[in-house]
Amino acid sequence: MRRIVALVRKAAARIRHALSIRPAANELEAAVQRDQCNLLFLLCLLFSATGGLNVVVNSFAFGVTGEPFMMVMVGAVVLHYAAIIRIAVRWKRDKNDFQFLRQAQWLYGGLGLCWGTTIILFALNGRPDQAVLLLGLASGVVSTPIISVPLGIAFAFFIPDAILSIYAVSVAMPNANLYSAMAFISFTAYAATGIIFTNFTFSGRSEARAALQREIATVNVFLREYEEGSPDWLWQTDQHGRVSKASARMGEAAGLTPAEMEGMPMAQLLSTVRRGNQPDDRFQYDLAMCFQERQAFRELLVRHDGSKGTRWFRLTGHPVFSAGGSLAGFRGIGRDVTSGYEASEKVNFLARHDTLTGLLNRRSFVEAIETLCEEKRSFAIALIDLDSFKKTNDTFGHHIGDRLLQVVAGRIQQSMRPQDFAARLGGDEFATIIVGADNEEGRAVADRLAERLNDRVEIDGMTIVSGASIGVSACPQDAQDPQRLLLLADLALYKAKDQGKGKAFVFDRWIEEEHHQQISREAELREAIDKGQISLVYQPIVDLMSSQIVSAEALVRWNHPVRGCVEPGEFIETAERANLMEELGKLVLQIACRDAALWPDPIQVNVNLSPRQLRSGQFPQILADTLAASGLSAERLAIEITENVLLDQDDKTLQQLDTIRGMGVGLILDDFGTGYSSLTYLHKVEVRGIKIDASFTRQLPERKVAAIYRMIARLAMDLNIYVVAEGVEDASQVEWLNRNGIRFAQGYLLGRPMPSPPTSRVEYLA
Repeated sequence: MRRIVALVRKAAARIRHALSIRPAANELEAAVQRDQCNLLFLLCLLFSATGGLNVVVNSFAFGVTGEPFMMVMVGAVVLHYAAIIRIAVRWKRDKNDFQFLRQAQWLYGGLGLCWGTTIILFALNGRPDQAVLLLGLASGVVSTPIISVPLGIAFAFFIPDAILSIYAVSVAMPNANLYSAMAFISFTAYAATGIIFTNFTFSGRSEARAALQREIATVNVFLREYEEGSPDWLWQTDQHGRVSKASARMGEAAGLTPAEMEGMPMAQLLSTVRRGNQPDDRFQYDLAMCFQERQAFRELLVRHDGSKGTRWFRLTGHPVFSAGGSLAGFRGIGRDVTSGYEASEKVNFLARHDTLTGLLNRRSFVEAIETLCEEKRSFAIALIDLDSFKKTNDTFGHHIGDRLLQVVAGRIQQSMRPQDFAARLGGDEFATIIVGADNEEGRAVADRLAERLNDRVEIDGMTIVSGASIGVSACPQDAQDPQRLLLLADLALYKAKDQGKGKAFVFDRWIEEEHHQQISREAELREAIDKGQISLVYQPIVDLMSSQIVSAEALVRWNHPVRGCVEPGEFIETAERANLMEELGKLVLQIACRDAALWPDPIQVNVNLSPRQLRSGQFPQILADTLAASGLSAERLAIEITENVLLDQDDKTLQQLDTIRGMGVGLILDDFGTGYSSLTYLHKVEVRGIKIDASFTRQLPERKVAAIYRMIARLAMDLNIYVVAEGVEDASQVEWLNRNGIRFAQGYLLGRPMPSPPTSRVEYLA
């Protein structure tokens, strides 16, 4: 029993403590009381206006004019509301929290008593048909303190009003019954529960907010200490985003005094806007957006353009609120990161740009195309390849070649609009993106660019002619996939080179069809080499004086299972494009040596050599292995080379040719007279013979051609090498050659290419 009594006393003490109004004992309680007063002030004004109007209007409905006591109680309610407004206005002026709460508790207690009494009078004087109005009025009044704080004031009004209203509804109201009484009592219990939960929730939030404010104050102390001992600096703005506090370090970093900075808009002083036309540039307004949306931010990169040039800072900040909950401004920390940022930007620039020309590199260029495709924008791609750049490099040196690349890059940039992109893909390959262009617009820009790049270039007093071939594809007309767009532009570029270089070519569907046919031919040729569909025919080279066949040139044929015998002019280019020339040349050499080993001595076999067969450096070894396997003596084999083999004139090529000669295999310079440097090659390479191109032979005995022939013959005699006239097809040509001492000849008149071994004599001459 004592335990129960103790528990009851303890509970009663807690209730008295919860309902009592006491002066604040510490900063936390003071902060909670201030929050309670802020809310109570608004409720006082709201409840007084609505409650006063409500009691007056309803009093007329229940006959106040005929009941003096009712009139007195209505007046008492109105007077209480007036008193409540008065103490609320006084608190707003004096900010005496305890006095306001204490007076409000007494006034709300009296107001609850007056309202309860008034509702009983309404019930006693009301008609039966006014029962619903009375129930609604009683319910509305009893639920008023649900949102009131603190708990002592809410229950000071609620308890007397609730008790008296229950009596009015249960006993005094006309047609009172148990059901309406129980319903109202349940509602009253709900209202009491709401008051308790509302006050506990509000108190918890107020305490949390007060604790937060206390922590903020502590942090401010630490920040002051931090600012005094750290290179970083503090900043603060008002609610409009204007600088309200600028430290000396902040002013020093920005090149301004703190006084000059105060009052300036922070988002204008330190801007996050970046402008440019590169793919990684974006328009950002982060700082202004954070201020506008009251968002905290961390390590935000901003820039300042001032007397010290462009400086880069990192800002961290958060919004600061006043005691009333309104935005007071922003506060945070900043530091100067200019040196680190500029170093990082330089690294990023080098990662995305070509170091020699400053243009975008391949990766950045492809990313730009991918971005434009994702945004579904129209644009044209122009792939640019310099003509004869390797020759320029070899002739003038790599330092001049680099200068030329820089000049070309400058001309490309000058031809582009600000929204376009230019890149160096590698070597002498460049590319541009023409934003908003279709095929025709891309063609026009590419034509102008080709014309500009074909202009002469002056470097260190040297004049260099640097032409360029350009291939163009467009999105979305040709494709909408980045890799396919590049492929189509590349196909157009190859076609531009085939058309004679120095031109621009726009992709068309037939180019791709031709490309697919080329791929198909490459696959067929590869299969032909593997399956033995390659064979040789031999065209004799004749000694005109003795009518003897001295040698035979091996000519390759492709025995296609569908198209029949295919001439080399139809597939040699395919072999070179597909990098099959070395494999094909090796097969031709093996067949020719094997066949020649069965011919009667001393007939020699001539095999043509492609420049691509010398690229790997393996040809001399392949030649030695083939001679050993076939048993053919080296003296019976001659290798025919054209000027294309000697164009590079690099040490690797010349060394391989010397190795071939060292084996005893003869070298013959084919198609002599059709190039630009035939005499130069005679000086560079020691050959056994030269073959004058058929284009000269067909014009014999025209005077100028005859003079050239005689000159070549005399030159060959002085160099102790023999001359072969190619393309002999007429008896008058044979007669002229004999008369002028040209001893050897080759042509359809003397013998067509045949798969069978050559005979020893030519019947026509016999």
